[in-house]
Amino acid sequence: MPADRARRKNVVAPMRVVNEGRATTPGDEGGHRDVLDSLKEVVFQTDPVGNWTFLNNAWTEITGFGLEETLGTNFLEYVHPDEVEGTLSSFAAVVSGETDQCHHEGRYRTAHGGWRWVELRVGLMFDNAGRVTGNAGTIFDITDRHIAQELLSEQTHVLELVARDAPLVETLQSLAGLIAQRSGGVVGISGSPEPEAAASHRIRGGELSTPGGGSPGREWFLAVTEGGSTEVGLSRIELDDLARANGLTGHLELPITSTASKTVLGKFMIYHHGPDILEDLESVLIHRCTDLAAIAIERARAREDAKHQANHDPLTGLPNRTVMVDRLQRALTVAQRNGTPAAVLLADIDHFKLVNDTLGHDAGDEALRHIGARMNRALRDVDTVCRLGGDEFVVVLPQLAQAADAERVASKLLRALEHPLSLSGEIVRLSASIGIALYSGFGDARALLKQADVAMYRAKRFRGSHAVYEAASDEDRLTGLGVAAELRHAIESDQLVLHYQPKVDLRTGRASGVEALVRWCHPERGLMLPAQFIPVAETTGLIVPLSLWVLHNAIADACSWSEELDVPVQVNLSTHVLHDVELPGAIEQTLASCALSPEHLELEVTESAVMADPEGAIRAMTKLSSAGVSFALDDFGTGYSSLAYLKRLPVSVLKIDSSFVSDLAVDERDASIVSSAVDLAHNLEIEVVGEGVESRRVCLLLRELGCDHAQGYYLASPMPASEIRGWLLAHLDADPFKELGLNPTALP
Repeated sequence: MPADRARRKNVVAPMRVVNEGRATTPGDEGGHRDVLDSLKEVVFQTDPVGNWTFLNNAWTEITGFGLEETLGTNFLEYVHPDEVEGTLSSFAAVVSGETDQCHHEGRYRTAHGGWRWVELRVGLMFDNAGRVTGNAGTIFDITDRHIAQELLSEQTHVLELVARDAPLVETLQSLAGLIAQRSGGVVGISGSPEPEAAASHRIRGGELSTPGGGSPGREWFLAVTEGGSTEVGLSRIELDDLARANGLTGHLELPITSTASKTVLGKFMIYHHGPDILEDLESVLIHRCTDLAAIAIERARAREDAKHQANHDPLTGLPNRTVMVDRLQRALTVAQRNGTPAAVLLADIDHFKLVNDTLGHDAGDEALRHIGARMNRALRDVDTVCRLGGDEFVVVLPQLAQAADAERVASKLLRALEHPLSLSGEIVRLSASIGIALYSGFGDARALLKQADVAMYRAKRFRGSHAVYEAASDEDRLTGLGVAAELRHAIESDQLVLHYQPKVDLRTGRASGVEALVRWCHPERGLMLPAQFIPVAETTGLIVPLSLWVLHNAIADACSWSEELDVPVQVNLSTHVLHDVELPGAIEQTLASCALSPEHLELEVTESAVMADPEGAIRAMTKLSSAGVSFALDDFGTGYSSLAYLKRLPVSVLKIDSSFVSDLAVDERDASIVSSAVDLAHNLEIEVVGEGVESRRVCLLLRELGCDHAQGYYLASPMPASEIRGWLLAHLDADPFKELGLNPTALP
């Protein structure tokens, strides 16, 4: 170690003073040696240049090195290479007189090649003449504390990754890296291609097989080395080769097991230098990492399943309306940019009701699966066939060579459907009527679908044929102003009404607020829920006047009960409204005109709305907050918010999205996420509301997890303004939990 010794000489040269008398070591004091050997911390002494002259037995217990082999060696030989410079600097401060004692933390080498975190307190020793004779101090093993800190930090990080639905590879890389840092080796992690029974799976260890001797299987691994480098997509053989390249000879195999189904979801492969690695890693680290990996894998799989289910028809497996609209809009964008034709076909199966009525719905379902498969085989790879529902299918044809190709494709589809089909022992011949709409450079996806629908009904007159949309024959085209115009009229003519849903304080059982929910009393369609018209308002710019209408009426209603009830009203704001520069003035004017204190108004903004423009949202919310209006962050957990932004937002309430609350009683992963969200919010002095409470058990679990408030149909349904005041008054002095039927002291 020439470089280390050179540095050491420069730093400790002032201590190299001839000692005329022998330095007294702690072990020289009779029975003191037995006392020192009984201590859990290391008591040591060195000469002026740092060579060990005394160590008690705790040194061997902590590092594994014997006392005889250690005495006479230099302490820097045990310090982690990355921390030698810092250690020398600390000692230099003592030697120079800047401080009386050296106190720092670092890693010390162990006999089996690992590292232990230690805390050192060291001071200089002097003889009677005031000359330095060496150093003396203590070493505490703080490895367990560091493991706990790392686990807590990593668990928080991983839970944040899981909560914001980060890519699975990012979460698994974080977990594998944590173990790799502790093991000093290579860690691989995989997800099993198929679920396996977990009963026979235990932690297994052993030596690496000879090159090429392992079974490649069907698993693919993500691997992380101690230095943090990552490899993705490795086979088992490639993973073994990577371990050998790093000089690793042994391995441990740890199954990742589902907490719910007890099936094996994947495995950790830990490659190391020796057989004692499991003991060094600590079982708490292993089990915590495997539990977190299981949560991440199951949530990723559930997310993929949900995404597939959300975008595909469960019966035929074909893309659904959502995918179809997206791909159609893309096709129209390309057609407009390149000047190439595009078309959409709407196919309706002729007399399909007869199949269901005569052969049964099972036969009808089978027929629909065959129809979807036949249509798919008849199309190009760039084309898309989707099932709208019932017996209707849509085909998107992008990048056509010429407009006439759309009719040729329709004829090809009709021929594919003509082939006989065996259903329940009967031979059935099917036909379809297909409407064709060609993109002319104008209109959007919705307009083109409407045109195809009109053409399809014209083709129905002849059955088993197709028809191209022609504006002159569009007997069914809309003659009114459309939904947007109707909504504008509804805002101006007070067709809108507000319903209010109470929010209940889980600590007292009493109402702690009411959320304003808009409804549309349509003269023909009846009472319409927000999902039926809010998207139209968002895309047409009507969301601003709609939101101002809701604000004004909600504030007016709150004013009517404010003298009797101290219950604030919550109003939802969309992205467009939050960033509207006129919003603060409109709110202040409305509050003033209704004589309502700002403390009685709480504005709810969704997490996704904030993350659309975080800095702009912070500015807008801060301005309103300074006027006394409070904010709630709605749908928390769905908008990928960063903790860096969350702590800067002027929010007093965090509402956990119902997707995490609804299955709280049956899904331990949701309980972990809700618990973490509650702890996070409370650490930021933010209260928490659980949304979507629909059962007594979920309500009690939220209380047990520390949630402050709850909202949902189990507690109270949304009700008109004419009823909410009476409900609030009736529950003003109610027994906190009697009305809810809750037992606050025990779960069912």
